[in-house]
Amino acid sequence: MGTLQKLFGSWELESFVIEYDDGSREYPLGEDAQGLIIYTREGIFAGQMMARGRPKFPRNSAAEKDSGSDAQVRAAFDGYVAYYCKFELDEARNIVNHHVIAGLLPDWEGRLNVRHYAFEGDDRLILRAPHMLINGKPGRNKLVWRRLPAVF
Repeated sequence: MGTLQKLFGSWELESFVIEYDDGSREYPLGEDAQGLIIYTREGIFAGQMMARGRPKFPRNSAAEKDSGSDAQVRAAFDGYVAYYCKFELDEARNIVNHHVIAGLLPDWEGRLNVRHYAFEGDDRLILRAPHMLINGKPGRNKLVWRRLPAVF
């Protein structure tokens, strides 16, 4: 099975960690973060991740966007990552390029997110961001995903 065929499908987050060059680690959405990514045959990627336990708003109506306090809205925003994009593979370099269309962070729109990929067996996908400064220290994000079984 080719790389593209292995990539297609839905993947559930197992872990999201920042690995710093000094050996330290940080879990930006908590050690129990949850998430889902989908790679489609149409070349579309969609992904969402969140911290568990974000404060609930006082009202449960999706139509009432202004129902949370500033602190609740900030916690909801800071504890969530979401975007969708078109993607393409560079198999020679084990890179999947995400050409962001839209996302929770407006600055990501129109941006290229480069992800180094690796597979562990048939059911694990590891995505790593390039090295960068994170919180003032050199490191990189590492996300481990588990393939969800096909239902249909």
